[in-house]
Amino acid sequence: MEATKEKQNSIDIATTKTDEKIAKSGINLTPEQVAIVKNTVAKGTTNTELAFFLNVCKLSDLNPFIKEIWCYKDNKDNLIVFASRDGFLKKAQRNKSYAGIRSSEVCQNDEFELDIPSGKVQHKINFKEPRGKILGAYAMIFRKEGETTIEWADIETYDKKQFTWNTHKPEMIKKVAEVHALKKAFGISSLQSEYDFEIRNERAIPINTEMDKIDFDDDKPADDKIKQPETEKDEVKKTDDKPEGTEPENQSDKDGKLNM
Repeated sequence: MEATKEKQNSIDIATTKTDEKIAKSGINLTPEQVAIVKNTVAKGTTNTELAFFLNVCKLSDLNPFIKEIWCYKDNKDNLIVFASRDGFLKKAQRNKSYAGIRSSEVCQNDEFELDIPSGKVQHKINFKEPRGKILGAYAMIFRKEGETTIEWADIETYDKKQFTWNTHKPEMIKKVAEVHALKKAFGISSLQSEYDFEIRNERAIPINTEMDKIDFDDDKPADDKIKQPETEKDEVKKTDDKPEGTEPENQSDKDGKLNM
């Protein structure tokens, strides 16, 4: 009776032989877990791309099940692996040089000065008065040896004006600055920031590029035909093109008669 009840409460997840092979490749996942990743945070990947992504997860020690890491294809079918702010922070905190992070949003009425070459930030907030609209955010990453890394993120560049950007704008713009600073401070080049891309029709498109103008719902192949020069006009031009000083021929010459 207990066995029957346990079977009723279990969830059957369909797996393939490929899922089983990938699970045995040393990524420490079961075939069922591979299938879950394939159908959630790694949609649209080929078997090879899925195996690659899962190995990146293992090497980065980031967990796809709590969305510390995930992937998308770009418009050219290249695989792009993303990490969340918490994913980048987790990698930085494992580094023995990591000595903390400091960040804040900056508003119009704040007293704020940023001197990146000197590594200095002066920021004072008067909470007794309205702070005004958000201008952006900065993040400072401290290392036990080496210089402090400072990054600034402008609100106009990154505000997507939807979802959590409408409800939690200060937190979102701070995350942008923090991710950029963490990437730069610890040389994390293998993972991309979600804030630098827009996901459209399951494709990752870089923000603020000409790609923003493309409507992928009505995407048409580009016209690669090369326009040929108009032959008739070219022939006329060659006929009329004579050296200077040449007498124009009269009608008799054209008719084949001599002009006596």
